[in-house]
Amino acid sequence: MGQSRHTDRVSSYLTRRELIVTMAIWVALSIVAIAMARQNMSAPGLYYDEAVFGGLAKDFVIGQKRLHMPGCETVTIFNRRLPVFVQPYLGALKCWMLIPAFTVFGANLAVLRLTSVFWAMLAVLFFMLGIRRWLGTWPAIAGGILLTLDPAWFFIGVLDWGSAVPALFCRCLAFYFGSVWWRNRNVASLLLAGLFLGLGVFNKIDLLVFIAATGIAALCFYAQDLWQVVRSRGWVTTAACFAFLLPIVITLPRMGKVLMVAEQTPSLAGELKEKLHTLLALYDGSYFYRLINLGGLFNKMYDQPAAVYVPLWLVLAIAVVAVAGFVRNKHRLRAMGFLLTSLILTTAGVLLLPGAVRIHHAILPFPVPQLIIVTAFALLWNTTGKRFARRAVRIVAIVSLVLMAATQVYAIAKTEKLIADTGGRGRWSNALDAFCRENKDRSDLVIASLDWGFNEQVAFLADRPQLVEPFWAFSRYNGQLPALPQRSGYIYLTHSPEYSLFGYDVSYLNELQTSGEAVDIQPHSDRQGQVVFYTIRFRE
Repeated sequence: MGQSRHTDRVSSYLTRRELIVTMAIWVALSIVAIAMARQNMSAPGLYYDEAVFGGLAKDFVIGQKRLHMPGCETVTIFNRRLPVFVQPYLGALKCWMLIPAFTVFGANLAVLRLTSVFWAMLAVLFFMLGIRRWLGTWPAIAGGILLTLDPAWFFIGVLDWGSAVPALFCRCLAFYFGSVWWRNRNVASLLLAGLFLGLGVFNKIDLLVFIAATGIAALCFYAQDLWQVVRSRGWVTTAACFAFLLPIVITLPRMGKVLMVAEQTPSLAGELKEKLHTLLALYDGSYFYRLINLGGLFNKMYDQPAAVYVPLWLVLAIAVVAVAGFVRNKHRLRAMGFLLTSLILTTAGVLLLPGAVRIHHAILPFPVPQLIIVTAFALLWNTTGKRFARRAVRIVAIVSLVLMAATQVYAIAKTEKLIADTGGRGRWSNALDAFCRENKDRSDLVIASLDWGFNEQVAFLADRPQLVEPFWAFSRYNGQLPALPQRSGYIYLTHSPEYSLFGYDVSYLNELQTSGEAVDIQPHSDRQGQVVFYTIRFRE
């Protein structure tokens, strides 16, 4: 009896020590992430997707009502407008995650991005804790390093494009609570896993692709185990499904609008080439370098090779092949098969999903690739066999992980250097931020956006000017654009021609440049002198 208690105390001590080590490494990784992102508090410029969530959260915090893109939905609470949906397929979870930070620290660009980093690193923490439950401390540390340093994850975590951070956060928490439930059959953990998956769907409906893919993979490899759980504890399964559906219920009345959006997207064949390019750039770490370098011109991002490369595809392939060749334990092979099937099916789902052409869609399988790599690392490290073979496998595993981490850091540093040199180009330039700072307190101004990509940034960064977005109605004029009101208190914003989305602003710009009217047209450039946008103002 005494020996048993002693063993339990030793085991408890080792468990606490391993948890402390895991937490310490996570704190160190968080410090590294913040240090690498320090210049991103002001560059690149505030992007539209960041701004729309930040603007809606700011409106609630300070009690104002600013003009936002069509499709936003709010409810009034305590005489303030709480955002509920940003678009029919996009819940306002990100806004809710920003509100506490804005309340305490104020609503500005630095707080917006630091808050995104906070939630992204919290996701990394739960990812590490989930791996620790499943594989142990050192695989958890390796997984945390690979995920934190991944260029796609890092820049998504800082700039949060397409509400990707809340989706990643929900996936990592669902993974953690799912791991706890799988080992301990803890009912509360299963309910929380279901709840966070439901929140992820509320955040953005495309998470259903990941859930469906992972569910199919689970049925392929763990159907008997799952059936035993359902048969013996059916009420638990029912409760977990209820927890999953609870956050999704309010999205159901909007499904008609979601389907309308899907019908308006280009054909699958027309999107497939860009989707494949996006996947390759996601896995080779070059996406954000290409994006910033071309200023968000998606049609030109892949015309030239990038200056960075991360061998995630290669290491992933080596990991899978090595496990297939060296691991003989059926239970371990089944776990790897489950993860690999989930990754393949999720990727296929993204390729088939209408409109899923950007990195915030392509990153939907994350963090499964990193989980596959660290699982392979753990299995190969503990494999049995001849001493020389074991040593060779371990050396290859260590070299692969170190090489990938080094290339990840280089890719981030190279992209940050480009951002430092340019301040961001095109739609990612901080030239618009500078314009907003100059005019943030000008209540005598009306700032009119003549194309997509201006209003949300101005709404977040400039407090006092009135805002209008007339271009949403221009399609009704069948090409005969209305004359602009010639009022001295109006400033019209137009893109440089290559960055225009709808083209209305360029038509006005070209006409006024040659009309001889009493108008001031001022170009605004990035740090390298490349014109990003123009302001148009009629003289008195």
